[in-house]
Amino acid sequence: MKNHGETGSSFIPHPSSFALWWRPILGTLLVLAGLTTAIFTLMANRLGVRELTSVGAIASLIFVLLITLFVVPPLTRSAFAEVAAAGFPVEVTTGGVIFIVTLVIVAFAAWNTANNLLFMVFSIMLSTIFVSWMAARASLRDLNVSARFPDHIFAGEAAEVIITLRNSKRILPSFSILVEMRGTFDRPGFPKKKTWMRLKKTALGYFTYVPHRAGADQSIEQTFPKRGHVLVKGFELSTRFPFGFFRHRRRLSARDVDIVVYPKPEPITDRLNLLPLQSGQTTSFRRGAGQDLLMLRDYHARDDLRHIDWKATARSQRLTVREFAAEDERRITVVLDRTLTEDIDEENFRIRFESGVNQAASLVKHFIEERAEVRLMLGTDVGRFGSGLEHLYACLRRLALVEPIRGRTNVDLQAAIEKATLPEMRAETNYLVVLTTAARGSIPPNIWRRAFVIHL
Repeated sequence: MKNHGETGSSFIPHPSSFALWWRPILGTLLVLAGLTTAIFTLMANRLGVRELTSVGAIASLIFVLLITLFVVPPLTRSAFAEVAAAGFPVEVTTGGVIFIVTLVIVAFAAWNTANNLLFMVFSIMLSTIFVSWMAARASLRDLNVSARFPDHIFAGEAAEVIITLRNSKRILPSFSILVEMRGTFDRPGFPKKKTWMRLKKTALGYFTYVPHRAGADQSIEQTFPKRGHVLVKGFELSTRFPFGFFRHRRRLSARDVDIVVYPKPEPITDRLNLLPLQSGQTTSFRRGAGQDLLMLRDYHARDDLRHIDWKATARSQRLTVREFAAEDERRITVVLDRTLTEDIDEENFRIRFESGVNQAASLVKHFIEERAEVRLMLGTDVGRFGSGLEHLYACLRRLALVEPIRGRTNVDLQAAIEKATLPEMRAETNYLVVLTTAARGSIPPNIWRRAFVIHL
């Protein structure tokens, strides 16, 4: 079984430390320079040196302008992100900001001029805010949400999700309800950042009208871009009803729902189709109904009389039957090398590793569709042989959650191959397909002789 294959992947450089830290460093230097200039100006003023005081004041204004341009906007964006993540029950929309500014102007004009008409307009505007608040809270009250996800979800493929919003109020309907899902998304094999572990919101559906004591269903297509594990923690309902000045929110807790996003299998290359998996081309060492002779043995009571070998019977003076080897013994072991070595750039490795996960999923799906028995090995994690859709989904689930490990490629890969070709398993396994990120020329010859190697 001496074969080899090849695939390629592009190299994407990892961002440098300077690109990640130049804004915090610049902001810190500007603040320190501004403080230093302010202290210098104060000392010059106390000493009575007007020229230095003027220069210090101008420099302080320049540093204030630079801080306003480079420090304040990132801090503002971060503050807004924290506020959005905190999920306050009320959010002011753009129209609401304009309305509040207008309200403040009218209030100031009414107080300044003592005009009764302006006071009346101010009262109507305050009443509008109160009515908006009460109507929105009444619309969000007594609502329940349920979501039905498909049993099997593939990365990058639209999955049909059915959202049910039920209004249990006795009299009042609900209007303009946006349903969002709150949960965490864990992508295996990537650095665990706080932003990944924070609860994220995903819009699921929008309901314009839900009658009282009734429910409404909506079918949407939700796409998960990457493989991994999604944990649904709850839902968030929000509405801009009735005027759109404010977005009112209400959070609903839910039982934790685990969703595993499988890697999406793709059609395999023509090179792998050349593996001799056609019927009758491989022979096993177990009993069956093939054409190849396995052994001669004594006749037993239930043996088929057509299998009696009369020549061997005449020689041995007792009934002897022919026993045949089984045909179509198509067993494939797909081995995914999980090892991240020190000589490989980490970001480049992760891109190639994700490509290997997708290729492993494609191979497992292809061979199962070819009615072969397939075993998936993730490094030294030995799986079991199996076939059919149930075994395919079990393998895809393992691939969805697999993570790379640090080690030595040749040693770990050699251990995986040794496990796959133990004497008690060697008669069962016809082919080994190995996917590895190891450099070309670094694979030992004994692995090449045993396996079909694909370089990622």
